[in-house]
Amino acid sequence: MFDLSWIELMFVAVLAIIVVGPRELPQLFNLVGRFFGKLRRLYQDITGSIRQLEREVNIAEGSTSQQSDWQNLMPEHLRHLPKDFVPGSIPAEQHQQRRAQREAFIKSQEKKNIQPD
Repeated sequence: MFDLSWIELMFVAVLAIIVVGPRELPQLFNLVGRFFGKLRRLYQDITGSIRQLEREVNIAEGSTSQQSDWQNLMPEHLRHLPKDFVPGSIPAEQHQQRRAQREAFIKSQEKKNIQPD
Protein backbone atom coordinates (compact mmCIF):
# COMPACT_ATOMS: atom_id res chain seq x y z
CA MET A 1 0.00 0.00 0.00
CA PHE A 2 2.63 2.57 1.03
CA ASP A 3 5.51 0.53 -0.39
CA LEU A 4 7.82 1.04 2.60
CA SER A 5 10.88 -1.14 3.04
CA TRP A 6 12.13 -2.44 6.41
CA ILE A 7 14.87 0.19 6.53
CA GLU A 8 12.34 2.98 6.04
CA LEU A 9 10.08 1.53 8.73
CA MET A 10 13.01 1.32 11.16
CA PHE A 11 13.89 4.94 10.37
CA VAL A 12 10.32 6.05 11.13
CA ALA A 13 10.35 4.05 14.39
CA VAL A 14 13.65 5.58 15.56
CA LEU A 15 12.42 9.04 14.58
CA ALA A 16 9.20 8.49 16.55
CA ILE A 17 11.18 7.42 19.64
CA ILE A 18 13.39 10.50 19.37
CA VAL A 19 10.59 13.02 18.73
CA VAL A 20 7.88 11.64 21.01
CA GLY A 21 9.99 9.87 23.56
CA PRO A 22 9.79 6.29 24.81
CA ARG A 23 7.36 7.14 27.66
CA GLU A 24 4.69 8.79 25.49
CA LEU A 25 5.02 6.36 22.59
CA PRO A 26 2.40 3.85 23.89
CA GLN A 27 -0.03 6.71 24.46
CA LEU A 28 0.59 7.94 20.92
CA PHE A 29 -0.07 4.46 19.50
CA ASN A 30 -3.27 4.26 21.54
CA LEU A 31 -4.39 7.67 20.23
CA VAL A 32 -3.58 6.75 16.63
CA GLY A 33 -5.41 3.42 17.01
CA ARG A 34 -8.53 5.12 18.35
CA PHE A 35 -8.38 7.67 15.53
CA PHE A 36 -8.21 4.97 12.86
CA GLY A 37 -11.01 3.04 14.61
CA LYS A 38 -13.25 6.12 14.53
CA LEU A 39 -12.30 6.75 10.92
CA ARG A 40 -13.21 3.17 9.98
CA ARG A 41 -16.58 3.40 11.79
CA LEU A 42 -17.31 6.69 10.04
CA TYR A 43 -16.55 5.10 6.66
CA GLN A 44 -18.82 2.12 7.46
CA ASP A 45 -21.63 4.45 8.56
CA ILE A 46 -21.36 6.50 5.37
CA THR A 47 -21.34 3.45 3.08
CA GLY A 48 -24.27 1.95 5.02
CA SER A 49 -26.22 5.19 4.64
CA ILE A 50 -25.53 5.26 0.91
CA ARG A 51 -26.70 1.63 0.52
CA GLN A 52 -29.86 2.40 2.52
CA LEU A 53 -30.54 5.43 0.32
CA GLU A 54 -30.07 3.31 -2.83
CA ARG A 55 -32.58 0.74 -1.48
CA GLU A 56 -35.09 3.48 -0.68
CA VAL A 57 -34.71 5.00 -4.14
CA ASN A 58 -35.20 1.58 -5.75
CA ILE A 59 -38.34 1.02 -3.68
CA ALA A 60 -39.68 4.47 -4.59
CA GLU A 61 -39.01 3.84 -8.30
CA GLY A 62 -40.64 0.44 -8.10
CA SER A 63 -37.55 -1.43 -9.21
CA THR A 64 -36.21 -4.21 -7.04
CA SER A 65 -32.66 -5.41 -7.01
CA GLN A 66 -31.57 -9.02 -7.02
CA GLN A 67 -30.08 -8.63 -3.55
CA SER A 68 -33.33 -7.49 -1.94
CA ASP A 69 -35.24 -10.52 -3.24
CA TRP A 70 -35.64 -12.59 -0.08
CA GLN A 71 -36.50 -15.76 -1.97
CA ASN A 72 -32.99 -15.88 -3.48
CA LEU A 73 -31.59 -16.08 0.04
CA MET A 74 -33.53 -19.27 0.80
CA PRO A 75 -32.18 -22.78 0.16
CA GLU A 76 -33.02 -24.25 -3.25
CA HIS A 77 -35.52 -26.81 -1.93
CA LEU A 78 -37.55 -24.06 -0.22
CA ARG A 79 -37.70 -21.60 -3.09
CA HIS A 80 -40.47 -23.36 -4.96
CA LEU A 81 -43.04 -23.74 -2.21
CA PRO A 82 -46.71 -23.16 -3.06
CA LYS A 83 -47.93 -19.56 -2.74
CA ASP A 84 -50.42 -20.52 0.00
CA PHE A 85 -47.78 -22.31 2.14
CA VAL A 86 -47.92 -21.40 5.82
CA PRO A 87 -45.01 -22.48 8.05
CA GLY A 88 -46.13 -24.87 10.76
CA SER A 89 -49.32 -25.79 8.90
CA ILE A 90 -48.62 -29.55 8.98
CA PRO A 91 -47.97 -31.70 12.04
CA ALA A 92 -44.46 -32.88 12.87
CA GLU A 93 -45.29 -36.51 11.99
CA GLN A 94 -46.41 -35.56 8.51
CA HIS A 95 -43.31 -33.42 8.11
CA GLN A 96 -41.12 -36.41 9.04
CA GLN A 97 -42.95 -38.57 6.52
CA ARG A 98 -42.38 -36.02 3.78
CA ARG A 99 -38.72 -35.74 4.72
CA ALA A 100 -38.33 -39.52 4.54
CA GLN A 101 -40.05 -39.59 1.14
CA ARG A 102 -37.82 -36.82 -0.15
CA GLU A 103 -34.65 -38.55 1.09
CA ALA A 104 -35.76 -41.83 -0.51
CA PHE A 105 -36.41 -40.00 -3.77
CA ILE A 106 -32.97 -38.35 -3.66
CA LYS A 107 -31.30 -41.71 -2.99
CA SER A 108 -33.16 -43.33 -5.90
CA GLN A 109 -32.06 -40.48 -8.18
CA GLU A 110 -28.46 -40.88 -7.03
CA LYS A 111 -28.62 -44.63 -7.75
CA LYS A 112 -29.92 -43.95 -11.25
CA ASN A 113 -27.07 -41.50 -11.88
CA ILE A 114 -24.41 -43.91 -10.56
CA GLN A 115 -25.42 -46.87 -12.70
CA PRO A 116 -23.47 -47.05 -15.99
CA ASP A 117 -25.49 -46.67 -19.18
